[in-house]
Amino acid sequence: MFAEEWPLMFFTLLTQLAVGSYLFFVIIRTFSGSDSNLAVNATKKGMFLIGPIMLLALILSVFHLGDPFGAYRSILNLGSSWLSREIVFAGGFFFLWIVSYLMERKGNWSKAVGWITALVGLGAIFSMASIYATSVKPAWTDVNTYFAFYGTTIVFGAAASIIAVLFSKEEKSDRLISLLKGIGIAGIAAVIIQLVYLPVYTSGLLTDGGEAGIASVAILKESYGIASIIRWLLTVTGLAAIGWALYRRMDARNKSFVYAAALIFVLVGEFLGRYIFYGTGVSMFIG
Repeated sequence: MFAEEWPLMFFTLLTQLAVGSYLFFVIIRTFSGSDSNLAVNATKKGMFLIGPIMLLALILSVFHLGDPFGAYRSILNLGSSWLSREIVFAGGFFFLWIVSYLMERKGNWSKAVGWITALVGLGAIFSMASIYATSVKPAWTDVNTYFAFYGTTIVFGAAASIIAVLFSKEEKSDRLISLLKGIGIAGIAAVIIQLVYLPVYTSGLLTDGGEAGIASVAILKESYGIASIIRWLLTVTGLAAIGWALYRRMDARNKSFVYAAALIFVLVGEFLGRYIFYGTGVSMFIG
C-alpha cells in the first residue's frame, strides 16, 4: 500500500468509528424508556469524544488531497461525484454533531436532531463506500465493499458504545443492560454477514473479475492469508470479551483492563481488515 493512502485509510476508519458510536448512542437514548435521563448521562462522555474523532478524520481527509488548500473545490461536482457527496455528508455530520452537542450542553438534547445526524453520518459511509465500488478495481466494485464499510461502522459503534456506557459511573439498569446486549448482538451479526459472504465474494472475483480479480484473490490468500485470520480472530475475540463482561455485569472501575483490551482487539482487527482491503485492490488496467 502506498504511503499516500495512509491518511485516507485512517479517515475511513475514524469516520466509521464516529458514525457507528453516534448511531448506537442515539439508539440507547431513544429506546431507554423511563431510563432516558440515565441513558443520556451514561453516554455523555462518549458523545463528546465523537467530535474530536471526526475532526481528526476530516483533517486527514484534507491532507490526502493533492492540494489541501483547494479542498473546497472537491464539492463542486455534487451531482455526479461520490467524493463530493462524501465530503458534504462527512462535513454535515460533524456540523450536526456540534449542533446536537451544544443543545445537550443546554439540557435540550433532541432525538430528532440526533437521528438526523446519525442518518447523515450513514450517508457519509454510503458515499465513502460508493467511491470504491465505482472504481476500476474488481476487488472493490462489489457489494462486499458496502458490507466491509458498514460492518466496521457497526462493529466499532457496538464496541465503543457498550464500553462507554459500562465505563460510566451511572447505574446500569436492566433496561440499559438489555439495550447493550442487543447492540452486542448487532456487532456479532455484522461480523457473521461478512464471513458468510466472503466465499461468494472471492468466487465472484475468480469468475467475473478477470485477471485483476484473480490477482486480488491470489494476494488475499498468499500475502494476507494469515493476516486475514488474525484480523477476524481479533475482532471476534474483542466482541466476545465485551459480551462476556456485559453478561457478567463486571464493574468497569475494577475490570478496566478487560474493556481496554477488548476495545484494542476490535480496533486492531478492523485496522487489519482495512489494510487488507487496500492491499488487495488491483486495477483492471494494470500490466
